[in-house]
Amino acid sequence: MLNSTQRRFGLITSLLFLSVCSAAQEKPAQIKASLPKVVDASVPFYPELARKTHIEGAVTLRVSTDGTRVSDVQAENGSSILARAALENVKTWRFQAGTHSSFEVVFRYRLLAVTCDPQCNCDSEEKESVLLRLPISVEITAKQVMLCDPAVEIRHKR
Repeated sequence: MLNSTQRRFGLITSLLFLSVCSAAQEKPAQIKASLPKVVDASVPFYPELARKTHIEGAVTLRVSTDGTRVSDVQAENGSSILARAALENVKTWRFQAGTHSSFEVVFRYRLLAVTCDPQCNCDSEEKESVLLRLPISVEITAKQVMLCDPAVEIRHKR
């Protein structure tokens, strides 16, 4: 049997756990409420040089707004080629009129695997895509640029 001290400790522990869980569930709603609503934006692209050189990865940007437009944007990490493309895209964003705000957005660039047949017809099983979860994340996928030399394929068959 539990004595009264053990029961009180168990009750306090349970209440503390529930309050932490409740606070954790409320936090995303609070964060979302403070984010500006994007009402216009250009479609981002995968930089051609990054595709040719097989560069992929994430870029985190720190964005500040004046209430309707981007007033400042800084790359916090990521490849410079990808960061430049992400910076240029964010500068096209327009927001629903509101107060000044500052937030982070993550651009994820991913290259799709491409295979080539003996006639150098190259393609990917997955389709290229852009997924916008504005203003917190952008996912861009593109096919890798593949060089195919039929002479090399013929030599490998012998």
